[in-house]
Amino acid sequence: MESFHGTEDQLELYARGRLPESDLPVLEDHLMICTTCREKLDEIEDFALGMQEALVSAPMPQTAGWGWRLASLFRRPAFSMALAFVALLVVIGVFSNGRTKFAPSASLQLTAMRGEMPSTIPAREFDLTLLDGPREGGPFRIEVLNAAGASVWGGLAESGPAGVRFKLTQRLAQGDYFVRLYSVSGTTLREYGFRIR
Repeated sequence: MESFHGTEDQLELYARGRLPESDLPVLEDHLMICTTCREKLDEIEDFALGMQEALVSAPMPQTAGWGWRLASLFRRPAFSMALAFVALLVVIGVFSNGRTKFAPSASLQLTAMRGEMPSTIPAREFDLTLLDGPREGGPFRIEVLNAAGASVWGGLAESGPAGVRFKLTQRLAQGDYFVRLYSVSGTTLREYGFRIR
């Protein structure tokens, strides 16, 4: 290589750090004595640096393919989160079976009178109001029992102008249910009933 100059390909590989190890000593010795090859090497390095800067700072052209546009969308956090949310909804839809026919919520107003019980469809939760319950005092203890007398839910409730209100946050199967209202001391104040059809 001492008798001739390095080719442009060899100089480009050297500038990129990809020239084979066996060719390095000969080319480096030649570059120490040849100003023409050093100038060519500087031009190649300047060109490569200019191309890198142009790629980094240039906006994506409007004619870019869908692949580039899609890849740039995935780099945006808001788009990625929205896509993850849609995927979650799809997964929930796929894995939830069609057998559950629960409404989101049901609202019932109960009275302690004997006779026909109010009824509703199955729901995920129930908003219950005990209309003729105490208007003041409390908190009151609530117990929900099934037709066999087994407790299926219990909690506390406060009274208000409309009566004692509470949210039963449990799915209940079809059947008859009874709500018992207790004082703080444990005395049974009233009993109500409702039906899920």
